[in-house]
Amino acid sequence: MIRLLALILAAPLLGACSSAPRIAADLKPQLWLEHQLKINTITSWNINGRLAVKNEKDSGTATLLWNQSFANYELRVIAPLGQGTYILKGTRDGVIMQGPDNKFTMARTAEQLLYEQLGWKLHLNGLKYWIRGMPEPYISFSALLLDEQGRLTHIKQSGFDVSITRYIDHEGFSLPEKLVVESEDIRVKLVIQDWKIQ
Repeated sequence: MIRLLALILAAPLLGACSSAPRIAADLKPQLWLEHQLKINTITSWNINGRLAVKNEKDSGTATLLWNQSFANYELRVIAPLGQGTYILKGTRDGVIMQGPDNKFTMARTAEQLLYEQLGWKLHLNGLKYWIRGMPEPYISFSALLLDEQGRLTHIKQSGFDVSITRYIDHEGFSLPEKLVVESEDIRVKLVIQDWKIQ
């Protein structure tokens, strides 16, 4: 009788030991894999957001309009107070940027144009994945952290420290709404105000 009573009294304690936090931790790798597989199906999108950019020479804010269609993209960086718009277009054949003076500049990479025209040392190919909450594929990374839902909250990759501080649910997808991307040369804070998945 005493033994049975001890088992009955111990039952709630055993239940508490196997409570949600440990289960969630065990599920994180599976949730992370499922999240990546789902997000990876998004290959075309439109983003409307706000940028705050700071480097050793300058700082400022801008509106970012990003239209991605598979490998092709168009980024519009709109500076405040009529300071002008930069339009960066990329295809498999190369990239071109149109400045506020309507002059066109071509280069082999988007990174080259962003640095030459805006002074930004930014890894655009990585950002294409980070804004969806994923690592850039085939590139080593470290310091990967996930939240309780198996979503990316922090990663170090390609010389950048990426933190995703807020997600939004949109059309059945959980997508970053606020992220910070920084390196020794630049700090970019991006708040995505509107996601459209094509």
